[in-house]
Amino acid sequence: MKVCFELIKSKNMKFTVFFFLIFSTILFGQNILPDLNLPSSIDIKNHSEENDVKNLLKLKNDEIAVSFYTNGGLGYHLNIDNFIFNQDGDVKHNREEIYYKNGKKHKKRRIFVSDLQKESLKKIIHSDFFFDFVKYTQNDFKYSENNHQICSGSMIDDAPENFIMITQNKRSNNIMVYLPINNMKCSDEDSPLMKFVKLHQLFNIELDR
Repeated sequence: MKVCFELIKSKNMKFTVFFFLIFSTILFGQNILPDLNLPSSIDIKNHSEENDVKNLLKLKNDEIAVSFYTNGGLGYHLNIDNFIFNQDGDVKHNREEIYYKNGKKHKKRRIFVSDLQKESLKKIIHSDFFFDFVKYTQNDFKYSENNHQICSGSMIDDAPENFIMITQNKRSNNIMVYLPINNMKCSDEDSPLMKFVKLHQLFNIELDR
């Protein structure tokens, strides 16, 4: 009887150790920041706006920022959501605004991120979907009659330009899409535009139109 008890105890101990190792590996793996191998900053229209967003980040080596921002349509201000993935496994969400009218002004508000949300966000930046997205360039989002994602290149005066900028190790990739929601009706399901929209949804960032 004692032998059986010791055998069961030994098996339970092995199972506990095995479970702990698997759990630790998964958790530790998500805390290691991936190397995104980003290009240098690409050529977009508003370099000053891009630099203003970059200057808010203050990243350490290997840390990652996923920045969603719009320029307010008329260009008077930026609305920014910065998601910062730190070396220690923490994830921060800063909602920021930069106003340009009557001198540059800056507002910042820290958004609470639960532990469950942090784990979900870390899974995103480790996903194949995210790795595929960071390979896109602005050329993948240009208007064309044959690209099956942008219906029109016409402009609406008060419609904002929508940006996703991904930054790591002083390198970044910045994508701008104009009227993404309006253009969804003529986009293929697996088009770059639809993935632009999906990344907003994964980070719970609302697109206006």
